[in-house]
Amino acid sequence: EDFFAWMRGNFDPSVSWSDLEYIRSRWRGPLIIKGILDAEDARQAVRLGADGIIVSNHGGRQLDGVPSTASTLPSIAAAVGEQITVLADGGVRSGLDIARMLALGARGVLLGRSWAYALAGAGEQGVAHMLELMRAELKIAMSLTGITRVADFSADALAR
Repeated sequence: EDFFAWMRGNFDPSVSWSDLEYIRSRWRGPLIIKGILDAEDARQAVRLGADGIIVSNHGGRQLDGVPSTASTLPSIAAAVGEQITVLADGGVRSGLDIARMLALGARGVLLGRSWAYALAGAGEQGVAHMLELMRAELKIAMSLTGITRVADFSADALAR
């Protein structure tokens, strides 16, 4: 099967905010929307009852030239970060990357490729090792910036 056939079979271009409104009307559990790259979309997710959003460009694999998560995260966090949980993913390869995303406004950071590569390379032990490395790198970043609690990361932790 070619790429375009796969795209037609896996992506529905007719999906809209009204679909989220329908889902929210029937689902009372936590609702998190992934793929937000714009402050107005984040506001719309809040208006429609999302509990959280994931600022994500899906690793840039959806469309070349899409803005990075890190470049859009600050404006999105400023727009809705007090109203819903803002998570981030994309380009996170180290504990320092986690620190950066937290400093840019994320309340939590998701990992994709890192654990998948670790799993492929060394199974469960590889994932445990990767997580330990990230934890150690995050602790170093916290020490070097004088931060004692992950919740205390802010833009002040970033070098300008």
